[in-house]
Amino acid sequence: MWVFETGNAVSGSPAVGPDGTVYIGSMDRMLYALDGQTGKLKWEFDAGGKAAGMDAGVHSSPAVGADGTVYVGAHSGKVFALDGQTGSKKWEASIGSVVKSSPALGADGTVYVGSRGRKLHALDGKTGQPKWAFETGGIIVASPVVGADGTVYVGAYDNKLYAIDGATGDKLWEFTAGHWILSTPAIGADCTVYFGSIDKKVYALDGKTGDKRWEFETGDFVECSPTIGPGGVVYIGSHDGKVYALDGRTGAKQREYDLKRWVISSPAISAAGKLYAGCHDWKLHAFDIKTGQHEWEFEAGHFVYSSPTIAANGMLYVGSHDCNVYAFATGSAPAKSPWPMRGGNAQHTGRAADQ
Repeated sequence: MWVFETGNAVSGSPAVGPDGTVYIGSMDRMLYALDGQTGKLKWEFDAGGKAAGMDAGVHSSPAVGADGTVYVGAHSGKVFALDGQTGSKKWEASIGSVVKSSPALGADGTVYVGSRGRKLHALDGKTGQPKWAFETGGIIVASPVVGADGTVYVGAYDNKLYAIDGATGDKLWEFTAGHWILSTPAIGADCTVYFGSIDKKVYALDGKTGDKRWEFETGDFVECSPTIGPGGVVYIGSHDGKVYALDGRTGAKQREYDLKRWVISSPAISAAGKLYAGCHDWKLHAFDIKTGQHEWEFEAGHFVYSSPTIAANGMLYVGSHDCNVYAFATGSAPAKSPWPMRGGNAQHTGRAADQ
């Protein structure tokens, strides 16, 4: 439907505001607000950081609050809250280290975000003032998610997934995988927490206790974040070039979709039963989730590591390392499931209670 060109690679996932505005960051340091129907620029905000290079700018995916406030982290070591209509800055919080993690929003408006400084930060959503910081044993690139009871889950480079009390910052439990965790968790309807690891495995944990319910081994690293489709089926990609459909209760493989190259992009599932995922082969792919049929592909000009976002009106948005943001008309809303896309919904709030 349209293409919008930024000044550098786009690896984060677009977020969609209540009025259909699309928010997306780029490694050119900017956060852009685009008209969801036309792609016309509404405003842009300079988030600072290095002026050029792949390790610069805005890797973090924005999260949009119920009042339209847009929250995003940046390589400048800051988290910003912006007016979604105008782009004017409401506040900024300096957390002292690069932020690649995407914010998650608690039910009370608290902003949770990880950093390369090995900490998960909790900030007041109205003022940006720190509430608490939880220190892990490794950098945090993955994004936190928030359960219906306020528990915050996040993985780190110390091979651990942590469950943290969202109000106090106290650790509730930790689970040790076999390698780094770059995957952002998804939360099922029964509070099961799903995530992947560089140890090539997908894990399902009891959200209350941290006990392992099952694990599934893929053929390579799992950097991708899982999503959940109808019937509680978990969809997750691997560096082995496949997206797996796993039974959420048992971990049994129901189907696999072969994309041939690394899958870092998290799948998005539509109500019409379509799976959309980007790939290292420079393409966005579409599959029928029931038959496994590869329905179409769109070739961008570079890697598609950005996770696609589906708006309520059926528009699909995705970024690429070719510096562009793309919009497609799919004709179908997101699937009715607990977690049909990265961040849980088109606003990327990362909160289970929104479902």
